[in-house]
Formats: sequence, structure tokens, C-alpha cells
Amino acid sequence: MSHRVPPCAQCVVAGQCPIAGYGELMRPERIGEVVARSYRRGTLMQREGEHAPWLSYVKSGLLAVRQSDLEGREPAIACIGHGNLLGQSGLQGQASVFTVEALTPVSVCEFPVQLLEEVCALRGPSALPGLVAQHSRLVVATLAAWSRLVRLPGLDQRLAMALQLLAEMQPARSMQLPAQGALAELLNVTRESVNRTWRAFVSQGIVRRPHHHGVELDLSRLERLLAPPEA
Repeated sequence: MSHRVPPCAQCVVAGQCPIAGYGELMRPERIGEVVARSYRRGTLMQREGEHAPWLSYVKSGLLAVRQSDLEGREPAIACIGHGNLLGQSGLQGQASVFTVEALTPVSVCEFPVQLLEEVCALRGPSALPGLVAQHSRLVVATLAAWSRLVRLPGLDQRLAMALQLLAEMQPARSMQLPAQGALAELLNVTRESVNRTWRAFVSQGIVRRPHHHGVELDLSRLERLLAPPEA
């Protein structure tokens, strides 16, 4: 589903968006090339090995990052959220190195690679490399965090850290979560194991579901679960 993008002044993440920051430099006839789209859970937003002709700036939602392994599978290795720029490898003329799948409903603004290159060029030769570096650092930091997570010894710690990371992607008090099957894949455990640990978190009041559309977390309790044992 798509529609013309609303004015950037009304967008809650306009301050982080690469297009909103250069909006005053766009020619009027090119503004219509920026389109707001909504995608359903399960949609493949980006495919590994393909050259994306457009960029997608994630405004809301959660997405799984997948990468092929030596056995030809494509496991989920991380989860990303708002503020990420999909297709940025196209800015360097390269194919995508990840497949990205929507884990929840996702909202993005899409625009051609060429459009961002044009407006960045008007800001000077360092604008585009700086933008690419900024978003690359975000991706690297996210991948590193999920890599550390799967090395934690206990499932309660893995789930606690995963919930912390997911909360950081969603500034609202009540947050969305991936389905338990997706969480299990991200944590590299079985769905039944996640379900047992989830029920324990609920019984302890660490996780609350005040309504159908989201959960609330006791972040201080999660932090204590991750704290190293006292000597």
C-alpha cells in the first residue's frame, strides 16, 4: 500500500530522515518521488544479492536481517527498527548483502537512489559519504549487539537482552514484539524454550500486556537479569 508522503513537518522521525534533512534542496518536480508505504508482516523488503533501485527509510516497525550461510540457509541474525536506511549499498553501486523481512507491520518512506545522490551533491562532496558512514555505523552496532546476545549462557539473559534491544527501537511506552517463532530464531533456540521463559517473565511481572496491541516491560528488572553476579 502506498500514498504520497505527508509534509515532513508532520513526521515524527523527520529529524533523522535523510530526505527530510535535504528537503529544501529538492526540485519541486522531484518531491513526488518520495512515497510513504506500509508493508505487512512477512514482506521481503530487501533481497540479498539484488541491486535496489530505491532507498527505504524505516519510520516504524521491526525487521529481521537475514544472511545466507554455508549450508544455503538464510537465518535471521539481527532485528532492526526505525531509523535504518534499507538499500544503502546501492549508494555505492553494490548489491544488497542482507535480506530484510518485516516482522511486524512496517512504515517506510521510499525514494530513488539517484534523488538522494542529487540532493547530497548540493551540500558538498562530503555529504553523501558522511550519510553512508552514519547509517553503516548503525547497522554494524546493531549486528554486534545481536551477535553478543546469542553468546549469553542462559535463555533468560538472551531474552532479557533481546527485549532491551527491541525496546530501544520503539520509544513508545507500549511496544510491539515479533512473533515467538521469530524471537526463537533470533535467539537461536526453540520456540518452546522461548515460550517457557516468556511465561516466567510474565509471572514475575517483567512483561505486562495491558492491551492486545503491545507489551510493557520492567526495564529495571531486565537490567538486573543482565548484571554480572556479585563477587
